[in-house]
Amino acid sequence: MAASIPLDEQAEALLSTAPKLHDHTPIVAELESLGLRTRYFFLVWAVKIYIALQLAYVRLFVPVIKSQPTVVKTYSCRPKLPVRVFLPKTQREGSQSALPLYIDIHGGGFVTCDASIDDSFCKSWCERTGMVVVSLNYRKAPVHRFPVPALDIAAVARAVIDDETLNIDKSRVIMGGFSAGGSLALTACQLPELKDRIRAAVSYYPVTDWSHPPPVKWSQRLYTEKKSESLNTVGPALNWAYVPQGQDRTEKLLSPCYATRQELPQWVCLIGAQHDMLCREARNMIYSLADEDIPQSGWDKGWERGTYKWLLAMGVRHGFTDEFGRKPGRTSDERRQVCEATYASVHNWLETKVLKD
Repeated sequence: MAASIPLDEQAEALLSTAPKLHDHTPIVAELESLGLRTRYFFLVWAVKIYIALQLAYVRLFVPVIKSQPTVVKTYSCRPKLPVRVFLPKTQREGSQSALPLYIDIHGGGFVTCDASIDDSFCKSWCERTGMVVVSLNYRKAPVHRFPVPALDIAAVARAVIDDETLNIDKSRVIMGGFSAGGSLALTACQLPELKDRIRAAVSYYPVTDWSHPPPVKWSQRLYTEKKSESLNTVGPALNWAYVPQGQDRTEKLLSPCYATRQELPQWVCLIGAQHDMLCREARNMIYSLADEDIPQSGWDKGWERGTYKWLLAMGVRHGFTDEFGRKPGRTSDERRQVCEATYASVHNWLETKVLKD
């Protein structure tokens, strides 16, 4: 196990008083004032339009041929949500061996982006692991609030698993995602369509607990180097966009930290980013799943206990795996090194533990 990393005194105090995750009472999402709702509405739609324009520009002027999917499919359960399929070289060359399936779910704060932003990851992950990789779309907030995205993912993932044209081993299905997608990977797998059909969940810097608003999470973060960040400033608007008024914020299909072991896949890997205000809640969740008390001092860079894995990416912030809009340079090179080490660790865990049998 890696050595513990010292925290500042405020963080130490927060850790020592952290409650048990499963001891909770309902917390209902209240109706915001008209002024706040108006502000959030315009902010969310500004973000959606800005990202949409960026994606359109990239697709038009910076085509990336090497990371294109093998095929794009649709299923009758959600015909407007295309699935991007990446087949490893062995299958493209005619191998008849059934392969493990990795289901990827993209991020975007539940409000923006689509599956194509993960093409580079999916292509490289397919080549690295030899798995069949599929990347899913889901409908976005605020037009489609919780639980619509989770229902979309469960329905389409079930259709993919049952697709006889894909030569996959149905007993070895992994579901993973980034940020919002990481959260959906931990919630959709609880639904009847996927219950007991997902062998492992791999979640990168996810939202696991909606019971505390972004300002509270920011005030309780485990680092003090940064004075602000996008999740702290845009977070309240995303909160309004995704969580309907009157919704119990401790609902396990919204906040997966309240789910029990039996309601989640047998194997779970959570990856946190050191400079991310969501890191603390992911770390708390994995300790709870492993049935261990959260340490009162320091935190581990990574460990594996039973069927649970925790991995902390050092020196990076939320969204560190995202290549979209990144500029080259020393900082970018260092981030890529962290990404490579993270992916290698996850791959080794899947290969030697999860998919071994």
